[in-house]
Amino acid sequence: MTSEVERLKEKSKKITNLEQTSGLLHWDQEVIMPEKGIEARSQQLSVLSGIKHEMIVSKEMHKLLESIDPEDLEELDNATYREVNREHERARKVDQELIEEISAQSSVTVDKWKEAREEDDFSVVEEQLQELIKLKREYVEQIDTNEEPYKVLFNDYEPYIRFETMEEIMETLKSELKDILEKIRESSTDPDNIFEREIEEERQMEINREILNGLGYDWSKGRIDISEHPFTIGNQFDARITTRVDEKDVSKTLMPTIHEFGHALYEQNLPENEYGFPVGESRDLSIHESQSRLWENHVGRSESFWKYIQENITEFEESDAKELYRSINRVKEDNLIRVEADELSYHLHIYLRFKLERQLVNGDIEVTDLPEKWNEKMENLLGIRPENDKTGVLQDIHWYQGSIGYFTTYSLGSVISAQLYETIEKDVKDLDEKVESGEFGEVREWLKENIHQHGKHYRTEKLVEKASGEKPGADSFLDYIRDKYSEIYDLNLET
Repeated sequence: MTSEVERLKEKSKKITNLEQTSGLLHWDQEVIMPEKGIEARSQQLSVLSGIKHEMIVSKEMHKLLESIDPEDLEELDNATYREVNREHERARKVDQELIEEISAQSSVTVDKWKEAREEDDFSVVEEQLQELIKLKREYVEQIDTNEEPYKVLFNDYEPYIRFETMEEIMETLKSELKDILEKIRESSTDPDNIFEREIEEERQMEINREILNGLGYDWSKGRIDISEHPFTIGNQFDARITTRVDEKDVSKTLMPTIHEFGHALYEQNLPENEYGFPVGESRDLSIHESQSRLWENHVGRSESFWKYIQENITEFEESDAKELYRSINRVKEDNLIRVEADELSYHLHIYLRFKLERQLVNGDIEVTDLPEKWNEKMENLLGIRPENDKTGVLQDIHWYQGSIGYFTTYSLGSVISAQLYETIEKDVKDLDEKVESGEFGEVREWLKENIHQHGKHYRTEKLVEKASGEKPGADSFLDYIRDKYSEIYDLNLET
């Protein structure tokens, strides 16, 4: 049995290295690739996807998995078997040619999306997106013709949270947060936006580096660059961050940078001796998003953190820390952009995307319907209608890179982050004082011990329950929101 397990782990490592290579090519495409490089890049990524698929579905892999009895394995090896076998069983249903087509089409569509954003014209990318959606529907049909297409795609990103649990959380957030937002908008309290000030790109990136230094980012394992859409790629040896810059509002770079730090810290803290194996890889997207949302919101939007910033970043020395805190948490009238939205409006943005992508992949609407359907739902959910495509249907990269079924993991990550931070507040003595002093080490260590070091050892719900004492749910998040915004807006938001 030992030799079979070692062979399985060896194959797992090869597959991981192919995935990591693809990730670096994606990073290069978004950060420094020359304009015409897309012609070769789409082919390169397609070939790598095909090779990976071929390795996962090979007869040799199938025989190897059949020769292993998971009940005879030690716990960590059992987790490796579980994860590889799940991917094998899913992938073997899909033609390699289709996998390669989806990869190539995703690269081309993302490139067209960038052009469409520059021209503020959805029609520029419409044809390519139609082709990508057609391919994704074919992918779903090959996996499971009896299941709702959207559920199949959701399971690509979150296999270990039940779809019904996700749906219940999304509906609860939509209902509760809409009510809270209405009360806030009726409040006479309206914090000023004191982040609207001219700061050049070079200085903003210096500020980002100063904050990352303070939070504990390991520069020997990472770097920060600018891209159209902030993201993080990597592993325990190389976790790279990208952010965006708005020279008229520094908050639009600070919060994405702190968000991406959470992703990168997770990667950097994965066990180094398990690189290439599932137990050395991050759990699925809900957990990954819980890490970024925890640092962005529970740390980065806390009053203690802004006391720390006020004392350590030159541009804020003359500002009042309390006003900085209130400003970074203000509920804006103009909430057009998801990544710039406040913590409440953010989840209505996610709900909109959840509903539209579900209709789209299920065939209830078509690509050509997206701009108008988007604008209608924005008006219904957030009370504002985009004036153009760039601030509407073109604002996110996800659909254009084929990531359909992804968006709800942001909200799942937020509710999980609230459960985790609630536990951290109990476990770390004098937490607020430590954050105010820039002492983030105990938070990092708690996350490493309870989340990061486990990789894919546990399924998502079990990992959350072991760390927080409860399975994923919306209660902790809603308690946190009511408590925080009651104070900021001088309201009673308790149920």
